[in-house]
Amino acid sequence: MANIGKNLPLKFLPVLAVLGLFAGAPGALAHDAADSEPASASAHEGGANSGEEFETKHLFGFTEGTDVGEVGGRELEFETFANIGKQGGGRYDALEQEINYEAAPTSRFGYEATLHGVSQQIGNVPGLNNLSQTTFSGVSFNPKYILLTRGVDAPFGLAVSLQPEYDRIDPVTGAHANNFVLGSRVYLDAELIERKLYAAANLIFSPEVDNETFYGVSQYALFGATAALTWRLMPAFAVGGEVEFYQAYNSLGFSQTIGSATYLGPTMHWQISPKVFAAAAWSAQIAGQPCNSSPAALALYNQSDISRQRGRLTVGVEF
Repeated sequence: MANIGKNLPLKFLPVLAVLGLFAGAPGALAHDAADSEPASASAHEGGANSGEEFETKHLFGFTEGTDVGEVGGRELEFETFANIGKQGGGRYDALEQEINYEAAPTSRFGYEATLHGVSQQIGNVPGLNNLSQTTFSGVSFNPKYILLTRGVDAPFGLAVSLQPEYDRIDPVTGAHANNFVLGSRVYLDAELIERKLYAAANLIFSPEVDNETFYGVSQYALFGATAALTWRLMPAFAVGGEVEFYQAYNSLGFSQTIGSATYLGPTMHWQISPKVFAAAAWSAQIAGQPCNSSPAALALYNQSDISRQRGRLTVGVEF
């Protein structure tokens, strides 16, 4: 815990910078609050379909916006997450495919039910067993609640979610497992320039209890802070960038630090039609390392969620 407090100011400067933009948003948007309320409310209820507003959930890459979709609407999302490379050499190529069923019973509450699959190629990576496999890996459920609706309750949006997940295959090591994860996330977003410039920040904490073949029983937690800006180039197309910081722990709390990583990369969002969208992001590790230089520390670092490069591709279809 002492190390976190000591390192926090430097590590979170990019995140704090974006949060500072949120702090200035009330004054910048006050003059047209009355006009922006209907448009902003429609974004939480599927306003992207009109061509006027984007739904912000997938607008920022790995960072997510507060929106939950149109009330009563349903959506299928196909998401692919790529993790490429580990510390110390060897081959590490891991893909996780998710099929999400998403619904929004109310304007403030939405949920996702997800099936997970993995495809992994691992060879000569310190701390990981060699393997090659493609298999079904687990299930998860993600309810999300909007505390502040952007443009209605405040000039920014605020939401929270809790995601229980069960993994029969570990998505990092590829080992057969009985893993229980309880992910949580806080979402913040704002429209800094109407229908042009958007910003978002997330805080993430995911503790888990793992029981894996070869790796045994362990406790693990991941803390993350991310921030992103997106510029709407055309009515249906936007590009941006984001910065992410993650710190892994060999415990269920903020003790026994494994190591950290900072990522930087571009994002893209394309509203292909009123009911179909595609979003993509790619991030490269620009800083971070294991807590020390020992082989044991390197092994734990490579067994964590941290990889050298990360990618995300999402295609969503409303019905």
